[in-house]
Amino acid sequence: MKTLLLFNLMMLLLFTNMLSAEPWKFTTEASLSFNQSYYSDNWAGDELGSITWAANSISIAEKQLSVLFHNRTSLELAYGQTHQQSIDDNGKKRWGRPEKSTDKIDLESLFRMTFQGYIDPFFSIRWQSQFIDSKFDDETYIINPNRFTESAGIMRSFITEENHSLSTRLGAAFRQKIDRNVFVEDSRETQTTYDGGVEFIAEYMKRFLPQDILYKSTLEVYQALFNSEEDDLETDDWKAVDVIWEHRITTKIWSVINAVFLFEMIYEKEQDSSIQYRQTLGLGIFFQLY
Repeated sequence: MKTLLLFNLMMLLLFTNMLSAEPWKFTTEASLSFNQSYYSDNWAGDELGSITWAANSISIAEKQLSVLFHNRTSLELAYGQTHQQSIDDNGKKRWGRPEKSTDKIDLESLFRMTFQGYIDPFFSIRWQSQFIDSKFDDETYIINPNRFTESAGIMRSFITEENHSLSTRLGAAFRQKIDRNVFVEDSRETQTTYDGGVEFIAEYMKRFLPQDILYKSTLEVYQALFNSEEDDLETDDWKAVDVIWEHRITTKIWSVINAVFLFEMIYEKEQDSSIQYRQTLGLGIFFQLY
């Protein structure tokens, strides 16, 4: 009961501060890239046609809620497919089913207590998922699996310029994963797991002018300290440190035409004992709204 009263008091205080706060600042960046190639059946070479498209958007809403509280809510969406030709048993070129090339939903709301000191306390809520889960051919699930992360700790901004920023945060994190598409003994079930540990996140941004080249890098490190399934797991891979390091370079070619380079490395021993990485390079239409 005391915890509930304290929570309600904090929400009331936060809502009261929001009434007299400054307006929200919105930023949205969206891009659409498309690549296509086709070769006739009598083409002398062994090249095959393909169609690849990808849509990406990053939206950020920021507001100084009060003298004490600042909020930044970010939403990153990405989805793309690749449609590839193949040679059938009769030697004819056939178009196969579109295969998903990228799929991402990442929503986070970060609350920072602005004490104007060397470090500031923070707490955040994050939801990560994907649009389509088709890991099994017999059925497709929408918005699955889902991971929720609640974290709290301290953060520090080392660089706060308009075109140059660097911030880090360190805290305790509690994660829940809900997967509706898990096979257990030949039947599909919903599986809910959770763990907790220590999380470190570093975010860096640099815009190079007058070339208008934007570089962003995000490093996420997570060390689990407990796992709800640890007694049932055959290995201790969940105890290994999880690392995600993403690099994104965006440069304007002409007007709304931009080139985007993305490189991401992932080390999550529960999935694979080796480092996973992906790289994309695309040219497409880019929109930036304020």
